[in-house]
Parts: sequence; C-alpha cells; structure tokens
Amino acid sequence: MWFLTACCVFCLVFDCLGADKKFSDWGRMLEEKYSNGITGFPLLEMPDRPPFRIPLDEAGPDRRCNQDLTMRSQNEISLAAWRQNTDIVLVSANDHRTGIQFSAGFYRSLDGGTTWEDALITTGPAGFFDAGGDPSVCIDNSGRMYACYLGVELEHLYNGLYVQTSVDSGTTWSEPVPVVEHLGGYPLPFEDKPMSAVDISYDSPYQGNVYITWTHNGPSGSPIHFSLSSDGGQSFTAPIPISATNSCHMSCPAVGPNGEVYAVWFEQILASQTIRFDRSFDGGTTWGTDIAVASYSDIRNEDNPCGGFRTPSYPVVACDISEGPRRGWIYVCWTNWNGTDADILLCRSEDGGTTWTTPARVNDDATASWQWWPWIAVHPATGELGCSWLDRREDPADCLYRPWGSISSDGGITWIDNMPIASELSDPSDINFLGDYCGLTFKDGGFYAGWTDARNDDGDCYVAWFRDDNIKLVVAQLGSDARLNWTRADADAYFIHYSYSPDGPFHTFAGMTVDTFFIDENAIHDDSKRFYRVSPVMNR
Repeated sequence: MWFLTACCVFCLVFDCLGADKKFSDWGRMLEEKYSNGITGFPLLEMPDRPPFRIPLDEAGPDRRCNQDLTMRSQNEISLAAWRQNTDIVLVSANDHRTGIQFSAGFYRSLDGGTTWEDALITTGPAGFFDAGGDPSVCIDNSGRMYACYLGVELEHLYNGLYVQTSVDSGTTWSEPVPVVEHLGGYPLPFEDKPMSAVDISYDSPYQGNVYITWTHNGPSGSPIHFSLSSDGGQSFTAPIPISATNSCHMSCPAVGPNGEVYAVWFEQILASQTIRFDRSFDGGTTWGTDIAVASYSDIRNEDNPCGGFRTPSYPVVACDISEGPRRGWIYVCWTNWNGTDADILLCRSEDGGTTWTTPARVNDDATASWQWWPWIAVHPATGELGCSWLDRREDPADCLYRPWGSISSDGGITWIDNMPIASELSDPSDINFLGDYCGLTFKDGGFYAGWTDARNDDGDCYVAWFRDDNIKLVVAQLGSDARLNWTRADADAYFIHYSYSPDGPFHTFAGMTVDTFFIDENAIHDDSKRFYRVSPVMNR
C-alpha cells in the first residue's frame, strides 16, 4: 500500500578540560589541551593539503564566511548581529589558513548574510604571539563590534585574552586591548574559552557594558573568571573569580532586561557533573551564590561514532529582553548523554535564576543518532527562542551531519518541528578537530546559525538563517503522481525535498520553483512511504 505523507514544513536558508579531578601536573594539563588539534604544546603538523581548493563547492544557498582558498580549517563559530540593523553580522572562528597554528578569524556581512568578507585575522599584539583562537563576538547598540580572542606564544606558552573593536562595521580595527595577559613567570596560568556578551537592553543602566567570562587554568584548579568594560572596550577591569569552586569549565555570559548579568558553566567534582549559574545585579561588580541549574552527562568521554574529533558538552545561557510576556525569562541549553546517544536539553527560569524547570528535550527525532553542540538566542524584539545544533539523524551510520534548528514562541514549552538548516551533509570521518562549539544569533524574522561545514575540506565557517514561516503543505495522489500544494511564504522561490523516512535523509529535487505547487511524476511505484518538505529560498 502506498502512503503519501505531508511532513511538517521547514524553512531553509541557505576546555577547559572535562577532568574529574584537579590537574596537579600543570604541564600535563596544557599538553592535553594542545595536543588535541589546536596548536602549541607539543607542536602538531597538520595533514598535507593542496594549496588551493579546486573545485570549490559553492552549491546550495548556504554561505561560506571565510574567504581563503586554502584547504585549512575554520571552526568554533560565534555570531553577533546588530540590533539596529540585523543585516550587519559579525562571525568568528579559529582560522587555520596560515598553516601550523590557528589565528582568530573574524568575518563580516553587510547584506544579511548574502556576501561575506574577511574582516580581521589576528593572533594578538603584533610580533609577539604565534597563535590565536577561541574567538567570540558581540555588537553594541551603537554598532561597535567587539572581537574577543586568546593569544598564545608557543615557545613559553605566554598567553592572554584580548579585545579589538571596530566602529565602521569591521572595515578597520583598534589595536588589541588586554583583558588579562601572562608574559612571564612560572608556572603560567592559561586562560581559555573566553565568551563575550554586551548589554543591548534599552532599559538597562549599564547599556553598552561588555562582559567576558572564561576558564582560568592554574596550578590550583580552573575557576571561572570575569571582566567587564564600561568604556567601549578601551579598558577592562581586573579579572575576578565568580565560581565557588576551582573545577569548572566552558562558561557563557548573558544580559537581562534591566542590566542583570548572568553566567553559566560546567562544574565537575569527581563523578558529580553540575551546571552552575550565577548573577550580578550591579553591572558585574558583585556576584551572588552559585545556583545549581541541573546535572549533566558530558558526551566528551563517550565514543564518537564517526571522526577522531573531541565532542565536549557545554552550557549556553540566553535571556529575553523583549517587551513580550516572557521578558526576563532565562534559558540554559546543553548537550546531554542519555545513556545511548546525545540529545539537546533546555530548561528555563521565570524568577531570575532562583529556580529552574526540569530539563526538556529539544530535538524531536526518533533515532539513536547524535545531536550535539547547540546554541540558543532570544530575539530581542519578538522574544522568540531559537536553537540550532549539529545533527546526525539523517545517517543510519551516525556519521554524516548537518545543522538542524527549531524555534519556540512560548519560552521553550513547545517547539516547531525541527528543520534542517544546511543544504548539504558534512562527512567528518577524517577530521581530527572540529572545534568545540557552534553559534547562533538573531535576525529580523528569524535566526542566523553558524557551524563548521566539511563539504570542501576539514571545515569552513558557514552561516545560514532560518525562521518559522508556518507554511502549510498538502499532498494529494493523482494516479501515479503526487501533487504538492503549499501556502505562500515571503520567499523568492522554493526547494522541494523528499525522503523515505520522516527523519531523512532528505533529497532535493533539481532546481527551484517560484510556484506554490509541485508534481512528483511517477512517485507511486512501490510500497514505500514517501515524505515531503518544502523550504523557501529566503528574501535577503
């Protein structure tokens, strides 16, 4: 018996270390970090690559941000859009184009993600550091861009966190401003995984403040440190610890509607794994008592079913600063090992972080495949909550991946059907380092997702945007044909996709159509069930 099924429609556009104890051997801790595909201690030769990509696969609607033509990788994606004009976007990644060491790469789009330019490739103060990485970005309400990153000198492992700013949408950049730096002495602390946020709430007395959290790795452990700038990134306050313990990693900051500053991180003490949360009500000057959000099970120590790259879990925090009914709600999202595979979990607080809901699953697949590396953002105008992640549900072998996403209009209580975001699957089977995280930010009418895409090499920085169009798809049988009709969206054209499973993999019919109907000729030819999806090609 033949079945025609109209699936829910999607719209497509286009460590600190997780150790179970403190590191008394400080050198061993640094060796583990820097022997995992980044740079440094010891130096690693990267696989030989052709000098240029020939041919370069630019098929599909997704956009490649880095503009180099080398076969070197870009990974660990961070995104920020300007609230006043979300067509202006800044994206960052570890950028390996120069060869053996990473730089911090920053890329800009001034037309809503249609075209991209390299804006800044840096390792920090000129002539001093050999490598840079772990970049993150934010944009304040005036349009000032902030590029935050780690700089490393490889011989002695001198290191520091730096911020550069641009007031002309990424055309020119200030000199690096140190947040913290270590240029001598032993044993050297090592600063890791800086994440940044800027206060863009119109009602905040601290509007424009920039906040940075990171892991401070030292002989006594790894607390979470914090610093802020109240003068547009010209200077930063002396770092302070905000975690109650020294067994922490993978922090993330966010800002509330009245200038509240929030931070989350993972705390691991022996076998106990806890997501911790703290808050400041005076612009980051003082902090409260750490609050347990939820327990977690890190996927870092689980066997990666495909590829040699590490897969650390991490928490992400976001807050609703809109004028909507969920103003002030806080959300925390992370990857969790459920005993057989990895899922995306989310919980929320409706009382400023004092209490938290039971974690709920965001991915809606019925497979045993991995979903990992999520990021969340709340649209500052609508209050919609967006989430994107890497997903292997389309590959029964649990190898090929692409980013998927979803949007919630009720604070994460319910979600629209998960939607694939990238136009192509990525094969990571030969990749030894894919980064440690992906990114997401808001756009008018939806969200930008950023990920490491392997269609060309070991990874490029790719961005696409997605939204909830509520397209209604109806499938009818006409003899041996299937006729698809759908409601019109704000789009230039549409892609039609089909699969023999609701979880994919989905295949795309050749070409696009400007119509709101499509006939799949001779579709009915066996006893299988065919599933369809329609995705609008977005107006930019």
